[in-house]
Amino acid sequence: MNKSIITSLMLVFVLAFSYAQEITIEGKVVDNITKEPILGATILIKNTSKGTTTNELGEFVLKNVKLPINISASFLGYKTENFSVTKNKIIIYLETADNRLDEVVVSASRTQQHREDVPVAISTITAKTLDEIKPATIDQVLNQAAGVLMVDLGNEQHMMAIRQPISTKSLYLYLEDGIPIRPTGVFNHNALLEMNMAATKTIEIIRGPFSSLYGSEAIGGAINFFTANPTAAPTGSFSIRGNDQGYLRMDAKVSTTLNKTGVYVSGYKSQIKDGIRAYGDYSKEAITAKILHSFNNKTTWSNTLTYIDYYSEMSGSLDETKFKNKDYTSYHTFTFRDAKALRFNSTVKHAWNDTNNTSFSLIYRDNTMKQNPSYRIDSRADFDSYTPGQLNDNSFNSYGFVAQHNMKFDKGVINIGTSLDYSPNTYEALETNVYRNAQGMYESYTLTGDYLSNYAVDLFNIGGYISGEYKLTEKLKVNAAVRIDQFNYDFTNRLGADASDYKAPNTETSFSAFTPRIGAIYDIDKGIGVYANYSNGFLPPSVGDLYRGTDVPLLDPSKFNNYEVGSWLSLFDNKLYIDVAAYYLRGKDEVVSVSVLEGDVSISENRNVGETEHLGFEYLFKVKLREDVSLRFSGSYSKHNYIDFVTKLVDGEATTDYSGNEMNGAPNWVNNAEIKYTPGFAKGLRLALEWQHVGEYFTDQANQYTYEGYDIFNARIGYKKGHWHIWTNILNVADKLYANRASTDWGRTSYTPGTPRTFNIGLEINLF
Repeated sequence: MNKSIITSLMLVFVLAFSYAQEITIEGKVVDNITKEPILGATILIKNTSKGTTTNELGEFVLKNVKLPINISASFLGYKTENFSVTKNKIIIYLETADNRLDEVVVSASRTQQHREDVPVAISTITAKTLDEIKPATIDQVLNQAAGVLMVDLGNEQHMMAIRQPISTKSLYLYLEDGIPIRPTGVFNHNALLEMNMAATKTIEIIRGPFSSLYGSEAIGGAINFFTANPTAAPTGSFSIRGNDQGYLRMDAKVSTTLNKTGVYVSGYKSQIKDGIRAYGDYSKEAITAKILHSFNNKTTWSNTLTYIDYYSEMSGSLDETKFKNKDYTSYHTFTFRDAKALRFNSTVKHAWNDTNNTSFSLIYRDNTMKQNPSYRIDSRADFDSYTPGQLNDNSFNSYGFVAQHNMKFDKGVINIGTSLDYSPNTYEALETNVYRNAQGMYESYTLTGDYLSNYAVDLFNIGGYISGEYKLTEKLKVNAAVRIDQFNYDFTNRLGADASDYKAPNTETSFSAFTPRIGAIYDIDKGIGVYANYSNGFLPPSVGDLYRGTDVPLLDPSKFNNYEVGSWLSLFDNKLYIDVAAYYLRGKDEVVSVSVLEGDVSISENRNVGETEHLGFEYLFKVKLREDVSLRFSGSYSKHNYIDFVTKLVDGEATTDYSGNEMNGAPNWVNNAEIKYTPGFAKGLRLALEWQHVGEYFTDQANQYTYEGYDIFNARIGYKKGHWHIWTNILNVADKLYANRASTDWGRTSYTPGTPRTFNIGLEINLF
């Protein structure tokens, strides 16, 4: 017989023998975007009852199998993958599911849940969305969520509007991995500039009060930023991006897992230099490091450290003449905001068995924000004159913990938790004398030597909560929660009782709150459901409300009651998805600054006399027009009204009363839509066009002035191939003149200008 024939037969025999042998397959299951290991993914051998699940490192083992073998891999929130295995070591990449009902959310209970099991209005910004859009500022992705309007004030500064008008009020809770980034009482509307966007994996937005889980400030909504975990295998990337308006940013990240310990480090440095706004430069450095150690399949320990160093010049807003003439010069020359934030979170998670698990997180914060704020300088000051200003420094440290135990049983779940936060806070404000020269420029300032405020306050908050879910029937579930909080503020005037300029007396103030929530979900059919809920929220007075004046007012927490119904539909084999919610939110005992004139005596004091109502309808429509074309349309219609809102009393009579008026800064319509094309003939190419609409709104409380709102279009193009990712985002394609915010005081309207047409270009290189 020919030697070649003999050799071929022997090779066939060897291969057949090797495939017939029973072997062990070792594999990992990871996210296809973040490359993080997926814990709890199910691996099944087709046409058998055999299978397994992945451990905390995403690893699995299939023993005593014969190649080739057909298996499936699945996990909550991901598409199921089916394939044939022909080797004994594999890595499986799972892709996020297109069907929103398959999305996994964590923020509603601090545990993983299907979206369809949560009776609240909740949205998710996925890792895929963040990777595609490559936002320069967070509003570029948050504004795609239904009912959300994040207002860009420039240089990552912002305001928020979720079930509330555009404002700086402490009605929103910002979290990192489920932990508030600031303590109660020290809210700052610019707090999200203290986030590391490069380390953010996903974002979840709960709309409406959620104090039953998180406590105070979660009134308009709670926004939870989840940091990335270490990857299953070595990964690293470097990117650079910039635009034609002076913006430049560089990102770097590296991660790996060795044995049972994973490490992740990510950061970025950004700046604007000589941008469109005069005196509008800024710089920011952000870095996050995370170490995740798995002791075994039941116990993990993660440690996350984030540091932010931020500095921005404050150019102020524009008057009407400058705005309409596209004159972006500034009258300011020395105003600034300087923020430094350090956060540390150490979390241990332990699964006692299949139905009981516990998490415990230790928290530390160190935060300082110094300002010479432009908004404290009177824009009406005469030329060649002096006007007051201030230098202030607001700092705090925090020490605390959050603990939660979760129990599953046949028809439901119970979660029990507690939290403690001790945050010593100091604040001082020095009066300045600002000179405005003959050309109108605020040229210089000197310290007067007087304090506007100088105090220390120890903030202590302890709370406990319990939540649960029970399946009454195959189609009906009820969901309820309640939280109890106790707050103590221990205030010290650091100038002493005999101070001549700042006389607030030393005092101790306490508040308590009981916040329930109850809801129900009814599954009408597969992919179709409705829900209803009632929730209560509360907001204790902020440190600024209490202690910035010469007296300490007697204030109670503001209270909010929210009534909500909603529905979701997934139709035509998931080609159409609809998610809607209608709400009625009423607030009472809201803090109002009231001017009081009794005879010749005039004072200004904070009082619990405000009452407002908010009602609206929020919606999301997602349509898969073709395999390569998708459409998203999201938005809201809302009305925000003053029910009882008096700001001036003369001899006991209301002389300035806004009761019955619409609230200022409250557009009725807010919409965002996007059409995306990913052509099959050019794999990795992505084309998208986005429309942002903000409707008309009143700019003053008296409803005498309005801003017409705006419509802008953004175009995005991205291309991925191998280790390379290149993109361009063209913002405001039509170069429309618009204002992100308009506000009227004393008959003068000021504008925060929106971005003119801007070309953003970026390049990312994946090193592994």
